[in-house]
Amino acid sequence: MGYIIFVGYDTDAERKRIDYLIDKWSGRMVIKKPRGTVIYIEAEDPSEFLEELFSKIEGNVEEKVELYEAKPVRKKVEGKRRVLEYTVPEEKKVVERFIDYLLSKLNAGLVGSDPVAKTYSVYTRKGRATIKVITKGNGSSHVVFEIEGFGEAVDFLAGRIDEELKLFAGG
Repeated sequence: MGYIIFVGYDTDAERKRIDYLIDKWSGRMVIKKPRGTVIYIEAEDPSEFLEELFSKIEGNVEEKVELYEAKPVRKKVEGKRRVLEYTVPEEKKVVERFIDYLLSKLNAGLVGSDPVAKTYSVYTRKGRATIKVITKGNGSSHVVFEIEGFGEAVDFLAGRIDEELKLFAGG
């Protein structure tokens, strides 16, 4: 069965990541990224539109236009979620500075904060994820990392954060 996938992107870097993914998977399945334009229409009978479209095409229409029937597919891909919790024998401010350092080392960008938590977005070679950090404490600190994303990114980030926090917390 064939699928048509419409993917919007905002930056050239995002487009390049999509192109890389297409190249990576093209050996495992038939993947076409057509030159030109992709048009999706919903109509009982598209023949009038197609007739006018064909009249605008130079050269052999059959070589330039592929027509497929399509219907939306609502397959939900489940994301991954990992929660890491630590008790660190340091003041909250010291722990927050270390977390800021750690997340900058992971190239995470702050996307939101409130009095309880900070939320970061990070893109790795393994994929994209969000990290929500909740820090509480007086004397010693309790830290919770909620990592959400797709593919290998969540486990990769959880491993990196766990390694660094255990070293920082002293074991």
